[in-house]
Amino acid sequence: MNDVVNSSSGSTGTIHAAGVSIKDLRKSYGSNEVLKGISLDVAPGEVVCLIGPSGSGKSTLLRCVNLLEQPNEGAIHVGGFEATDPDVDIDKMRRKVGMVFQQFNLFPHLNATANCTIAQTKVLKRSQEEADKVARHNLERVGLGHLADRFPDQLSGGQQQRVAIARALSMNPELMLFDEPTSALDPETVGDVLSVMRNLAKEGMTMLVVTHEMGFAREVADRVVFMDGGVVVEEGVAEQVISAPTQARTKEFLRRVLDPTHIEIQE
Repeated sequence: MNDVVNSSSGSTGTIHAAGVSIKDLRKSYGSNEVLKGISLDVAPGEVVCLIGPSGSGKSTLLRCVNLLEQPNEGAIHVGGFEATDPDVDIDKMRRKVGMVFQQFNLFPHLNATANCTIAQTKVLKRSQEEADKVARHNLERVGLGHLADRFPDQLSGGQQQRVAIARALSMNPELMLFDEPTSALDPETVGDVLSVMRNLAKEGMTMLVVTHEMGFAREVADRVVFMDGGVVVEEGVAEQVISAPTQARTKEFLRRVLDPTHIEIQE
């Protein structure tokens, strides 16, 4: 396991990974029930990829874990917190969770380093010197140490997404949530972002990833969860789910997204 910046001091230390437990989670928007009783556990240090068609509830599930969406029913436990407890300290819980979105959401008037320090100084109350040290360490981790002083409009989409990952890492999360982090990128830059995520997985970071990158899921995920219509249709070891799914709906989906000349779906 590689060394990373310790959450309390800014020095290097070991990741303390958080687990996730989701029980009978339900979420509706008016009469539209988006999540229909989802139950899912992610062990500390595990990488779980959520796959499925658009509108299946994957992103909503991810946003519920971080309470960006409020569930209607069910329970979520994250790193010792019951996120769905009405009395939970949401800010304290969220310090354990980093989230990377489809869009980069960087401050255009701040350079890469400053984008990675602003939350550290305001939320974690780190000194500017300490925050700068942590930020530059994490920009190095994502391969952008040499661009630490560049502004977002001076960076490619893939580089901006890597800054967004460095920003999340600078808060020393125990869990990383990725919501289709490569979907807005030029195909040439996707690989750089996926490489960073591979390295995080090797370091032992707990990760819950919504993705359409089947090659990444197959290679990096410990488990793959296929969702459709707000329910978990199938889950299991990545290789099994992607190469030999058991459910007809999973087979149909994968036939549409995989090149059958490269990956054979076993009947």
